[in-house]
Amino acid sequence: ISAIEGYLQMIHERSVGNKLEDYDHMVDRCLLRIEGMRKLISDLLDLTSIESGQRQRTITSVDLAEVARQSVENVKPEAERRGISIQLEMPSSLLMEADRTEIEMVFNNLISNAVKYNRDKGSVRIEVGMTGNEIRIQVQDTGIGMTQEETQRLFSDFSRIKNEKTRHILGSGLGLSTLKKIVMLYNGDITVKSKPDVGSTFTATLYNNPKAVQ
Repeated sequence: ISAIEGYLQMIHERSVGNKLEDYDHMVDRCLLRIEGMRKLISDLLDLTSIESGQRQRTITSVDLAEVARQSVENVKPEAERRGISIQLEMPSSLLMEADRTEIEMVFNNLISNAVKYNRDKGSVRIEVGMTGNEIRIQVQDTGIGMTQEETQRLFSDFSRIKNEKTRHILGSGLGLSTLKKIVMLYNGDITVKSKPDVGSTFTATLYNNPKAVQ
């Protein structure tokens, strides 16, 4: 907010002259900050509704393949812009008793992060399968990676990995924390293996047991 206020004050005072194009950078920075605040508010609302138990959950038969394909479509523009390839390996249809919104949040978070923290011309590999009642979602990227110390605090509230490689990437530090709480609703867990400058592999497990998620 302070950054936006500062830029707007400079624009209001015409501090760099009267040419509109001279203020384009300030406007771009304001829009970027607003996008970050919108994401933070959205993540806070998601986290609060899950932790409070007040969110109305609707358990239905959800096709994970359909959700996964839609999540890939959501990130395709950014992936194509940066030359990042995305490979999805899973059955053409894979049904699970779940709340669709929660499952969408799991896929959207994992896949969007795999693109956001990837390198240009990198790749993302998504594998989804079911063994018995266990659903396994694995997303592997060729991105900036993390140290072991960084991965240990990755799923805490408001935890963001801040370094020279991530300082220009927007994030609230709540996405993975919220994701962890969601998979726990399905008696599951999420883990990560990562190596700096090599990439990261996130593995989420959920259990297809309607009685456990009602």
